[in-house]
Amino acid sequence: MAQVTITSSDIDGVKEKTKLLKFAGQLDETNIEEEAQKVYQIMESDKPKHFVFDFSELGYLNSKSIGYIADWQQKIGANGGKMVVFGAQQNIFDILDVVGLSNIVTIVKTLDEAKAAL
Repeated sequence: MAQVTITSSDIDGVKEKTKLLKFAGQLDETNIEEEAQKVYQIMESDKPKHFVFDFSELGYLNSKSIGYIADWQQKIGANGGKMVVFGAQQNIFDILDVVGLSNIVTIVKTLDEAKAAL
């Protein structure tokens, strides 16, 4: 069973409430359902406008994870917010790019670039 941890914190220095979600480990069939629900809970309970996803320590994601990323982006966008991903390792970036997520989600290299993209 693959392990993943998702930690959440507020980002200071941006004009609207923004949440940073840091993913570490691997998202796959053994954990994506449970972990996705945690992200939805943060969306509902904290009600941030924007989200920055830190993928710098994410080593793997499966196709179902990609579907959740697209759904998170859609929900964030429907609320007038923006989703930015930063720090994706090359293999993760390649997956996001091949499936077209790089066309709908802003993907940058650093947290500073992510803040600027908001």
